[in-house]
Amino acid sequence: MKGFMFTNFLDFIEKTHDLQLIDDMILSCNLPSGGVYSAFNKYEFNELVTMLTYVSKRTDTHPDILLEQFGAFVFPYLIGKHSYIIETYSNPLDLLAGIQDHIHIEVKKLYDDADLPTFCVTDRTDNRLALIYNSSKGLTFFAIGLIKATLVHFKVKGSVLVDDSFDKREGVKFDIQLLR
Repeated sequence: MKGFMFTNFLDFIEKTHDLQLIDDMILSCNLPSGGVYSAFNKYEFNELVTMLTYVSKRTDTHPDILLEQFGAFVFPYLIGKHSYIIETYSNPLDLLAGIQDHIHIEVKKLYDDADLPTFCVTDRTDNRLALIYNSSKGLTFFAIGLIKATLVHFKVKGSVLVDDSFDKREGVKFDIQLLR
């Protein structure tokens, strides 16, 4: 997994909790990296899981909630680093529908070794988008945080629901609805 996820996770914990929690986490988790990350290197995904689990237990916050908050936290970093991509979109549904065929293609140009999830549009109207999310990492709630932050970025009210009737072996189906 790309190091920016790790550096942003530490920033997220510092800003939402404190440096003491980071110090305690690094000392307690026996991380192969020692808790030292560079945004440009790759690290084992399990290190992020270990840190997330530690923070979840220490703060008595469900990991899904932490992941969603972390996704929302990372969104400004992503649009700041890749504003030239985001600026081509005038609304959140267009941006979300363009993840697979535009945004991820641009990301792969910069980071050819990135292990990106897939997003497949299955239905689209002016105020609704159905996306199938598939990831080897299972960061569903991180994706939900990014999607919700996208709505906020465009100053649009909306909802993001997971379709529980969808076959989990095929991924996770998000139903994104803009509220008028």
